Amino acid sequence: MVRISNFSMELVLADDKTQKFPEHTGPMSDPVHYFEVEPDVEYFIKIRADTSFNSYVILHVDGEDLGYYPILSAATGQDCSSQYNGIFEISGGIQTMKALRFQRTKVRGSVANGKSGVINSPAMWTGQIKATFSEAIPFGLKARNMEFKSQWNPRGKVGATIGVDSLAQKKGVMSSEGNSVVLERTIMKGEVAQYYMKGRTLCTISAKYCCTPGLIANGILPRYTGPRDDYTHVSIDEDEVRVKRRKKEQVPRDCVDLTEE
Repeated sequence: MVRISNFSMELVLADDKTQKFPEHTGPMSDPVHYFEVEPDVEYFIKIRADTSFNSYVILHVDGEDLGYYPILSAATGQDCSSQYNGIFEISGGIQTMKALRFQRTKVRGSVANGKSGVINSPAMWTGQIKATFSEAIPFGLKARNMEFKSQWNPRGKVGATIGVDSLAQKKGVMSSEGNSVVLERTIMKGEVAQYYMKGRTLCTISAKYCCTPGLIANGILPRYTGPRDDYTHVSIDEDEVRVKRRKKEQVPRDCVDLTEE
């Protein structure tokens, strides 16, 4: 997970929420946190707060607001408040939380023709997930909505994050809507709930995501040039990247604390 003070964010598999995506931190010149992901895999964004008050959270995926604002309750005893977030909808009083999905980006122009050096509207991206935590200010009870549909646009606004000459060397992914459902409940007609507005901003956690070749292209993972029996070929456009197989004992860190001293 990526943690700042009492707040944290991580990406987990939709079909097994105990499984987290591997995490990496960039060099001092680019101290950004990266999630290592794969295409065609569904996920949820897990957010967590260990505070004595309720927290109001704004989530952005690929530069787009998800369109709803989770409220994390104050921690009680040893229990911290956490939620799994994706695409939130209410239809006919049925409330659901669907997973997000890592989707391959479409390849156009010279990349599609097997050439490097793309300069036209690149579609091969490193995605971005951002969570902004604020104080939640209650402003009264209100009847629950019976209909809601997020206007989140899966095309996103986050563009390529590496040089044009290296763009063809990325295995691009972006986020789209998945199928898995983590929450489903029926809202009773006339049911009321406490509503909140955004108060003072407390912190923002931001991280990028991309596949293994993208991490190599971004300089997060090294190119491996060791013995042939110890690497896996990954074909990226005209180049061949050697990705060293992880040994079983090389387990990704569970938490990267970004809290400033």
